[in-house]
Amino acid sequence: MTWKTIVVPHDFSSSANHAVALARDVAQVHGAKLVLLHVIDLPATMGAEVVIPGNGEGPIGVKEYAMQGAEEHLTDIVARVGKDGVTATPFIRIGLPVDEILRFCDAQKADLIVMGTHGRSGFRHLISGSVTEHIVRASKIPVLTVRHTEES
Repeated sequence: MTWKTIVVPHDFSSSANHAVALARDVAQVHGAKLVLLHVIDLPATMGAEVVIPGNGEGPIGVKEYAMQGAEEHLTDIVARVGKDGVTATPFIRIGLPVDEILRFCDAQKADLIVMGTHGRSGFRHLISGSVTEHIVRASKIPVLTVRHTEES
């Protein structure tokens, strides 16, 4: 099986960083393109709220602030992956992570999803849930999970 398009959903956690590293290696072997996706999960009640960033700029909307932060993080990841000879393209979506990831993978005609998993169990898993778990169950394409516990 040859993978041409690999999607890596990224929540800027260390688990997601491990997933990018593995996806980069797989992309090198397969000559695949790497597609990074960050989904901003804003509550529907967020509307006109603003934040004042610590960089001296005036107030900006919460959505714009989240988008700017995500763009900065993804740009950094794209640059790091590029140093290893892999082309990565960043995307940002707003919505429910599971829905947006699955919809995005369909639109990109992805062959593989590579996701980090935090390795939580018990009460913390119950409270936080697992986007990765939902993707594994609902995805039409293979999902490679990369376990990285919080203690690592």
